Amino acid sequence: MLGLLIVFFCGAIVSAWSYNEWGTAWGIICGAVAMILTWAVLGLLLRRRMSAQQQKIQDIMQAAQIKINRQLEMFQRRPPSSEKAARQIMEKIQFEAVRKSLEELDSFKKFYKWNPVLFKQINTMKMQLYYQLREYGKVDELLPKCMLFDSQSVAIKLARMFKKEDNGLDKFFKSKIRRFRGDERAYLASVYAWIKLKQDDSSKALDALLEAKKLSDNPVLLDNIEKLTNGKVRHYSNSGFGDIWYALSLEEPKMKTQRQYVGRGF
Repeated sequence: MLGLLIVFFCGAIVSAWSYNEWGTAWGIICGAVAMILTWAVLGLLLRRRMSAQQQKIQDIMQAAQIKINRQLEMFQRRPPSSEKAARQIMEKIQFEAVRKSLEELDSFKKFYKWNPVLFKQINTMKMQLYYQLREYGKVDELLPKCMLFDSQSVAIKLARMFKKEDNGLDKFFKSKIRRFRGDERAYLASVYAWIKLKQDDSSKALDALLEAKKLSDNPVLLDNIEKLTNGKVRHYSNSGFGDIWYALSLEEPKMKTQRQYVGRGF
């Protein structure tokens, strides 16, 4: 909001000066140009400062991924006592990185006054990180304040509605799926279909997959359509989507699945 005030202030000053010097037409033109240039300069400065903060978060998550990869290599050479123990070790590394990232996100608060949309963007990132920590209370608190424009944010919302037995799940899915194409559409339809199968509604599950097929030829989608068409409901699987599917914590991956924890950018 502060950025807009500065833009309008600069535009008004230049417009008033130009009006006194050259008349109404030049006053309007120069005022508009001044507003555009001021907005561009402010945007550039803000992006540079934000990029530095974003890089810190990326560095934290990449360092965690390196540690996880090394741990996986150690497990291959010296298998752990159990799969559960191995997962706990890797999750500990991940959770430490996620909490550090959440601390870094708090540093974006000083930018909120410059960009009115940034507040919701940061909330979206925080919501996804809290979901990784499985702190679902904070996830539910942040979801109404988020921008559900990316497929994973929508998938998280679907997962929470499923867990909370929200009757608005079907309506929410239909309203959001329209914006997506290709693999993202296939992924969201597959998440929804998995939920409907858990709710013993194979008809809606298949309908969602067939509708997604019109705009996607994703192999996981096509494979699941074949399974449901042939009545092989128990063989339905979203494992082909890999990390993004397992990040929803609706299913646990096998040990051989190497999960990625690198955070998203804006």
